[in-house]
Amino acid sequence: MRTICKCAVVITLLASAVTAEEPRSVQVRIHDLSSSTTEDLITPELSGVEFADNSVSEGETYDVSLAASSEVAGPCAAPCECEACKAKRNALKKAVAGAYAPLFFNNKFNYLCDPAYCDHHLGENLKRFCVGDNMVLDIGGQYRARYHGERNFRGLGLTGRDDDFLLHRTRLYANLEIGSRVRVYGEMIDAESNGENFAPRGIDVNRADMLNLFADVALFDLLDGEVTARIGRQELLYGSQRLVSPLDWGNTRRTFEGLDFIYRSADWTISTFLTRPVVTDPRNFDSADDQQAFAGVFGSHKLRENQTLDLYYFYYSNENVLALAGNNGIHDSTVGSRWQGSHECLLWDFEGAYQFGSNDDGSDHNAGFAVAGLGRKLDRPWKPVIWAYYDWSSGGNLRGQRRGFDHLFPLGHKYHGFIDLYARSNIETPNVMLEFQPHEKWKLLAWYHYFFLENKNDSPYNLNMSAFNGATAPRSADLGHEIDLTATWKLKPRMDLVFGYSHFFAGDYYRLTPNVPFRGDADFFYTQFTVNF
Repeated sequence: MRTICKCAVVITLLASAVTAEEPRSVQVRIHDLSSSTTEDLITPELSGVEFADNSVSEGETYDVSLAASSEVAGPCAAPCECEACKAKRNALKKAVAGAYAPLFFNNKFNYLCDPAYCDHHLGENLKRFCVGDNMVLDIGGQYRARYHGERNFRGLGLTGRDDDFLLHRTRLYANLEIGSRVRVYGEMIDAESNGENFAPRGIDVNRADMLNLFADVALFDLLDGEVTARIGRQELLYGSQRLVSPLDWGNTRRTFEGLDFIYRSADWTISTFLTRPVVTDPRNFDSADDQQAFAGVFGSHKLRENQTLDLYYFYYSNENVLALAGNNGIHDSTVGSRWQGSHECLLWDFEGAYQFGSNDDGSDHNAGFAVAGLGRKLDRPWKPVIWAYYDWSSGGNLRGQRRGFDHLFPLGHKYHGFIDLYARSNIETPNVMLEFQPHEKWKLLAWYHYFFLENKNDSPYNLNMSAFNGATAPRSADLGHEIDLTATWKLKPRMDLVFGYSHFFAGDYYRLTPNVPFRGDADFFYTQFTVNF
């Protein structure tokens, strides 16, 4: 029989079911002493139970008297088949599947506190247990391993180099809630690359470092919500992740240091933050870059059921020598919004932003991006969903007098092809995605992209915002086509295996532009295993 501390469960029987034909003793355990008398602790599952006295303590086990002919069924007895109980079990199953969030400090294990929950999954015995009188601790993590087979793109762009290697990482976290208004969260990472023929990328290796180490303090109530202050090292994820993401595809993930004020209500979540990006040092402790600043406001509003409106303002300053355009520092503001939602079978995703600012050489910066996506759920076997997108990002010119859009800190891997050839700058891509589910444990995806330059006076840009070829004007805007295929096998609710293959068909840009050697197409094979605990 499960026992959960600090939860809605008040009493747990230490026997699954007991039917008494005469008075007898059973054992119960007190979990959350929210009442001053034992009379209020009696639940329907314990009808007929009497405590020996009227004084009980939380966390203790007691022998109690069971009245004659009383039946006591614990929460894990044979399940009821009524519609309400079936709906409850389905809700719990959904809660188990969604317990782990993209940011682990947003994980939710409240389902463990439900008396109807009788299942068990990896890591649950380390969640929601008491430390002292008013503290609750969760401990968990993740292990991930991914094999890469890269053909003609090891490095940045179509390099002509091949490589086969294994990436693996371990994340461990501890979340300590102190009362109802304070918590401390820490998360470490160990990421390594093995077997590669070339030097690891900057997002591949980070040995024994901290992803998150912060404190949350609930400051005050405001309107129908609450304002919380967060200070310390913290990952950021906003909206679609087109501009701000922890970059989970990367083996190392991305994090920041600073201060964040978060307002949460039933309909709004508003984050106001002031941070510095943390620079990954593969072998030493990471530190924030004092030459960079990243700040802003991001608000997400639930318009109605299945519809969300995001509004944001980001400010980014980079005084490093190797800033984006030439060798000048940059100071950019980005204002944008996103509207996404669904109605019956129709899906949509619209996002756009305008970027403005200045460079240290005195030039101004004006750029933007826009995305329009429409999707539809088809009433067919395998639950197919089809999306059509058009993705546009402005370019500049090769002399650095005008920069294209700066994609800030994105999850570029998700939107511009899984081979990761291009940044969200000086590029346009109509693309079509098809998802379907032939079995409850299998999900299949096919995604097609056509890439071309937004401005032929500018180069395509690598994911690190460096120009692929900054010396020669392109002779063609045709970059090429990419097809991405993935199959995800859900081994268990917290364990999955992903098989992926991508092929890039090089376009006329590579064939015709001087100083850009044509090396043919590119292929990417990968297999990824992930387990959360």
